[in-house]
Amino acid sequence: MEGRAFEEQKTAVTKHKRMKVLYVAGSGRSGSTLLGRILGQIEGFVWVGELQYIWERGLIENRLCSCGLSFKECPVWGAILSHAFGGSDRINAEELLGLHERGPRFRHVVLAPTRKSVHTKVAQMGEYKGALEKLYRAVQSVSRSRVIVDTSGSPAYGQVLQDVPGIDLYVLHLVRDPRAVAYSWAFRRKPKMAGWDLNDIMTPHGPVESSLVWLGGNFAVERFWGREPERYMLLRYEDFVQSPLSSVKNILRFLGDETEPPFVNEREVSLTVSHTFSGNPDRFQIGPIKIEPDEGWKREMGGGYRTSVTAITWPGLLRYGYPLRPQRNGP
Repeated sequence: MEGRAFEEQKTAVTKHKRMKVLYVAGSGRSGSTLLGRILGQIEGFVWVGELQYIWERGLIENRLCSCGLSFKECPVWGAILSHAFGGSDRINAEELLGLHERGPRFRHVVLAPTRKSVHTKVAQMGEYKGALEKLYRAVQSVSRSRVIVDTSGSPAYGQVLQDVPGIDLYVLHLVRDPRAVAYSWAFRRKPKMAGWDLNDIMTPHGPVESSLVWLGGNFAVERFWGREPERYMLLRYEDFVQSPLSSVKNILRFLGDETEPPFVNEREVSLTVSHTFSGNPDRFQIGPIKIEPDEGWKREMGGGYRTSVTAITWPGLLRYGYPLRPQRNGP
C-alpha cells in the first residue's frame, strides 16, 4: 500500500508540474510562422501555431490543419482534445469563445494604465484559465514535449497565459521593420492552392491600421515583460534571417535548453509536417528551405506609402534600431 501511495503521489506531482511555454509576441507578418516552424522541429519542442483561436477557427469554423486534414479530422488535435476534455463533442466551443472574449483585448493592453487593470479583465474570464490549463497540458502530454511554442502574438492573450496555473511563460518578442510589415499586409497576396481554405488568404490592411497595430502592440509587449530579462527576449526578424542558426541557439540559451537546432547548415533547415489551424499559409510548406533576407519592400513600396508608415511608427523605429530612411537595395 505504501508503494502504491508513493506512485499516486508521484503521478499527482507530475500532473501539476509547470509547463514551459515559449510565447512569440509582437505584430502580425513579422515572421513568427517561419520561426515557430523551425523551433517546432527541435527535439522536445512542439509548435501549436496561434492557439488562442482554437475555439473559433478550430472547433467552430473547422479550418484546415497544416497536415492537410480539417481540424476535426486531424488525429493529433483529436487526441489532444480527447485528453483534455474527453473529445471535441464534449466541448462547448461557443461558451469558451464567449469567455475568451470577456478577457483583455488589444485596446486594453495598449491603453491600460497598469498591469493590474489588465488582470482585472483576466479575472472576468471565469473558468477559462482552467480550460486553457487542460488544453496546454494535453498538448504537452500528447506531443511528449518539454517546450510548447505558441505564436498567437497578441500581448493581450500573453497576459491571459501569464495567469494560467501551471504555465511557466517565456516571452520572445519578435520585431520586424514596420514598413516591411505594412508592405506585407497591403501587397502580399497568398495564392490559392489545392485544399486551402479561403480563410487562409489573409485580409489586407492599410498603412495607418498596420502602423498603429505595430506600434501599440510592440510597445505593449515590452511594457509588460521587458523588465524581466530572465523571461523576456527581444529578437529582430532582420537579425534572425541574417543569422538564423545563431539566433535559434540564442533562443535555446534563453530557455536554458542545450538541444542542437535542426539545421542542415547556417541558413538551411528541412521542415516536416506540422499541426496548426490558423496563421500564415506558409505553415503548409514542407521540405528544405533556405532562409534569406526578404527586402523586396525597399524596392517596391511606394514613396508615399513608406512615408506614411515612417511618420506613424518613428518612435518604434528609433527604439528598435531601424533607420528612418532605409537604403534601397537593387535596381
